[in-house]
Amino acid sequence: MLEFDLSPLIGVRPGESLTFLVDEGPQRLDDVSVEFLRGTLHFTRVQGGILVEGALETRIEVECVRCLESFSLPATLEIEEVIGLGGRPREGITYSLTVEGWFNAAPVVREQVWVSIPIKPLCRPDCQGLCPVCGQNLNRAACQCHPGPVDPRWAALASFLTGEKG
Repeated sequence: MLEFDLSPLIGVRPGESLTFLVDEGPQRLDDVSVEFLRGTLHFTRVQGGILVEGALETRIEVECVRCLESFSLPATLEIEEVIGLGGRPREGITYSLTVEGWFNAAPVVREQVWVSIPIKPLCRPDCQGLCPVCGQNLNRAACQCHPGPVDPRWAALASFLTGEKG
């Protein structure tokens, strides 16, 4: 679990801090999964809240946009967020402690996971994708389908591929 007891930081002056080592196995963070989370989170009491800073190493389960195969994407999540102390909400502070002083870091980590995923994730730079005719994954094998006849409106452009003058 990504829950931390920050109650020792509630009644202290700004500058006091706690550090937690994170070494978690597979995690389902609402709508995204990671294989592990490893790193350090440092919590510092600041004016009006608690600042959490740290870096977490992980591998994110994503799908390649070309071949649609799942793969693990390595990522380093940089965490920096101010946590409210609970009570009434404050402007600019999204996350807060529970009444007992516990903080669930899963939403913050989930946010950083989504930020670290590329817009178009690729399983590898030279991914061949899928055959547009039969759907064969071209990374595994060549497809046996034959492309259909060329639309006559595009025939003149086909000569550029073959080197013919037409």
